[in-house]
Amino acid sequence: MINERGVSYYGVAYPDRAILDFNEMVDHGCNAVLLAVSEFDWWFWHGNTVDLIKTAKDAGLKPYVDLWGWGKTLAGEPPSLFLMRSLEGRQRGASGKPYAAMCLNSQAFRDHLKTSIEAMICETELEGLFWDEPHYANWHDPDWACTCPICDGLFKEEHGGDMPSELTGEVIGFREDRAVGFLRDLSVKVKQVDPSVDVITCLLPTKSPLIGITDWEKIAAIPEIDVLGTDPYYFHTEMNREEGLRFFREQGQHCLSLADKYNKRSQLWLMAFKVPEGREKELSEAAEIAAELGTDSLFAWPYRGAEGSYMASANPRKVWETIGQAYRRHSV
Repeated sequence: MINERGVSYYGVAYPDRAILDFNEMVDHGCNAVLLAVSEFDWWFWHGNTVDLIKTAKDAGLKPYVDLWGWGKTLAGEPPSLFLMRSLEGRQRGASGKPYAAMCLNSQAFRDHLKTSIEAMICETELEGLFWDEPHYANWHDPDWACTCPICDGLFKEEHGGDMPSELTGEVIGFREDRAVGFLRDLSVKVKQVDPSVDVITCLLPTKSPLIGITDWEKIAAIPEIDVLGTDPYYFHTEMNREEGLRFFREQGQHCLSLADKYNKRSQLWLMAFKVPEGREKELSEAAEIAAELGTDSLFAWPYRGAEGSYMASANPRKVWETIGQAYRRHSV
């Protein structure tokens, strides 16, 4: 049995329409939903977003909120309103090139997040907030970030000199410590507003220092974090079935070991987008691995296999039905 089973959800702003989807999730064995809320959603669809969270809860789903794409330092496709409105505090690559992402050390950006977090907790019935794949900009490219004036000043305070243009050991450590501090700052804010609200962190399973956080133990050790998660996605790689499921198991085991060490709950994610034709069964097999490992929570991104979006699986309905079969099997 897997205690918590859910999917991410976005794109529907009307609660009376979303209830149909929430009921379908329950029929598919879900008892939780991650509402991916962009900055635009929280601004433009504010009233409906508040109602969506209540509607999900009334349908029997634990409603969690993902700050989806906020500042483009938390993962997600939507544009960031804060980023669009601010030329200050943007991340800068080692080459000096500015990137479309807010610096983790920008106080204005942190204040924006914390003000919004407090409002979400006070105005809604959410049960947790989700830090989605926190990362530095341009983490697929050697032109690493961030070397903006804020980061350079902080580095100088800590190390007594300008930040090198090379990704030295000192720079790697500095970037990781600042990213961990960013998550701690947000997590402390959540607990200050309401200690009962869960804080969930989903870390990307990569060893590349470009991402910013590779030592997961530093995140697991944050007292205010309740759930340690990761998303061992692999359909977008060249891994075959055996390699992919082995990767899922290895990353899942690493996550669960740290969660257990620091008395956190654990969460694993299934890749339900861009699933190639004929490989849908691997989602069921991954769910079996998750159950065998003993994860507390298993989620899939996103609802209905991303049908109709640029992230759509080859056969979205088959993906969704496969997930439903797996969830129902592990709900008893």
